[in-house]
Order: sequence, then structure tokens, then C-alpha cells
Amino acid sequence: MRDFRDKLVLVTGASSGIGEALALAFAGEGARLVLTARDAERLEAVRRRCSALGADVVTHAAELTDEAQVQALADQVHGRDAALDVLVNNAGVVMGGFCWEVEPADWRRLHEINVMGVVHGIRAFVPRMIARGQGGHVVNMASVAGFAGTSGMGTYSASKFAVVGLSESLRAELHRHRIGVSVICPGFVKTPIQGKVKLVGALDSPRARERVNGDFERTRLLPEAVAKRTLTAIRRNEALASIGREAVMARTLKRWAPGLLERVLRG
Repeated sequence: MRDFRDKLVLVTGASSGIGEALALAFAGEGARLVLTARDAERLEAVRRRCSALGADVVTHAAELTDEAQVQALADQVHGRDAALDVLVNNAGVVMGGFCWEVEPADWRRLHEINVMGVVHGIRAFVPRMIARGQGGHVVNMASVAGFAGTSGMGTYSASKFAVVGLSESLRAELHRHRIGVSVICPGFVKTPIQGKVKLVGALDSPRARERVNGDFERTRLLPEAVAKRTLTAIRRNEALASIGREAVMARTLKRWAPGLLERVLRG
């Protein structure tokens, strides 16, 4: 897919951060947009920004962990168009805590959003893309944590490793239907998610919070850069795109010097 003009693109988690940047990037390319997130007010603000770029935009506030709500969104989309051209499963949350200290409810909540949110999107929209027979592309947003596990991030890494593995399988399954699949793995990105990171157990401390804030404040990677690189990954039909210094370094060391990577991650 080289040209996004008049292509129908759905972006989840589009009310802020990377999702908002993706919406604006696609709008700038002339795509038609369906934007969804839980925060209807912020979603409307993004819609106005995309519309100002000349894009045809509709919004739908939805909880992506609720399969019925995702299906209702799909019914709305398919009542207007036969199928999406691009599905971007971007919505996600972050939390930190040692594996044995994270409560089962937090494990379930994180995976309901980061993994099952992707699954619900695939189940609701991909069959219609297949049936239409005109190809398309699926983007799943993961993280550097999807191929490099770090101390205190086991719950988050487990969810993002799942997204990477799911994406690899989906790519193989959809190849014969001419539907590409890319999984995007950025490092630290300057987004509002910084203030929403939940820390539990021993990591629920001012010192740990200061470290998290420092990691996000030091990064130079902006959501707009992630969005631009994501559109390039779609055009190239890349299987995995690592974005940002941390992600590129971790992916390189994971392949060529895994022992060194382990020592670096231990600190």
C-alpha cells in the first residue's frame, strides 16, 4: 500500500499520544478516518484537528476490552463501507511491578487491554477485509518491551511479547489474502502515558516514580516520529519496525549479543 488517499483507516486509542499522531498523519495523507477511544471529549478534539486537514472523520467512543462494543463499532463502519483498508490496533496501557507482586486483577486488566483489545479488533474487522478481496494492512502497536524483558516490567512485557507473536502468526495467515501485518515496537516516547503508568508493590515509591519520569523526560522520540515511521512500515510491508534509540539498540543486541543485552538491562 503506497498511497493512503481515500483509504479507510481505523485507529484505536486515538485520543492522545501515538494514536493522535497517527490520526493526524493519515489525515495529512488524505485518508478517511474512523477514530475510537474511551475519552469522547478528547476524541472530538482530535477529530476537529483531522477535519481541519481536510479529512473525512468519524469517531466512536468505545471500551476496547468489551467485545460487544467493538462489534458495534464494526457494524457502524461496515454499514458505511465494505471493509477497512488499514486497521491500527494502537490502544494500550503500561504498568510496573515485580511479577510476584502484581495482583491477578492487574494482570488480567493489562492483558484485557493490550492483548484482547487487539484480538477484538482483528476478529471484528479482518474477516470483512478478507471477504472484500482487495488486500489491506493491519498494524499492531507493541513496544521495545515486546522483545526485551526488563526488571519490574514483566506484566507489560508479557502483553507486548504476546502482541509481537500474535502479529507474526497473523502475518503468515493473511499473506495469501494480500493483507500485510506490521508490529510497531517503539522505545520511550514523549506521550501523556507517562503520568498514567501504574506502579505496584515495591515499585510503588517516589524513587521508582522519579526513575520512570526520568526515562520519559530524557527521550527525544516524539509521537509524530513514531507515526511517520509507522506509515513507512505499512508502505514497505515491514514485519516489525523498531523505533527509537532504545528499541534499535535492544533489537540489535538481542540478535548479536544477548548476554550483553542482559547485563545492560540488569543495570
